[in-house]
Amino acid sequence: MRSLHFLFAISFFLLLTNCAPAPKSELLIDSFEGELNKQTVDHGAAAGSSVTVSADTSSLVCGAQSLKIDYELKEGGYMWIARGYNLDVKGAAAWLVEPGSIDWKKYNAISVQVFGSNTGGIIAFDVKDAGGEIWRYLIDDDFSGWKEIVCPFSSFFARMDWQPDTAKKNEILDTPLKSFQFEPKTAGKGSLRIDCVKLTKIKNAK
Repeated sequence: MRSLHFLFAISFFLLLTNCAPAPKSELLIDSFEGELNKQTVDHGAAAGSSVTVSADTSSLVCGAQSLKIDYELKEGGYMWIARGYNLDVKGAAAWLVEPGSIDWKKYNAISVQVFGSNTGGIIAFDVKDAGGEIWRYLIDDDFSGWKEIVCPFSSFFARMDWQPDTAKKNEILDTPLKSFQFEPKTAGKGSLRIDCVKLTKIKNAK
């Protein structure tokens, strides 16, 4: 009788294990807590464009606030809003975990929460790899409200318009990644909210 009870318990445990969803592998690297200003966010604009950053406590996904980006992009202008390491603004190295301490083999994508305005515009999401080469993923603003944008590493492409002179331009996304940045690409005035930047593991990604 005890053997039957034991076998039943084992079978029930295995059934629960097989039915339970597999744990999702993800790592939060930035939720934009604390002061968000010129000392903690590397940002700027050129050719008549302008950009400012601030903390938004009224609309967020994780933590106590999100990053609010107000901007005006002129035709032919550009801007950047960056966080991470090896940037001109040293206080922007505010990730929750240092790149060198991450086991990058566990992840094949990076995700970010974006508050869409359904403008039809485009937002460039860039990452800078271990060799300083910049890689790009394009986000379409074709939704309203918060949405998690999951960007497989295999879907990033090396920027062809500009790379730092010191970058190791080998067309390989070398880890550890050192920073990320956002760049609105559609001319006009706008406002972005960004939150919850994570490394994640997704299926069917090369």
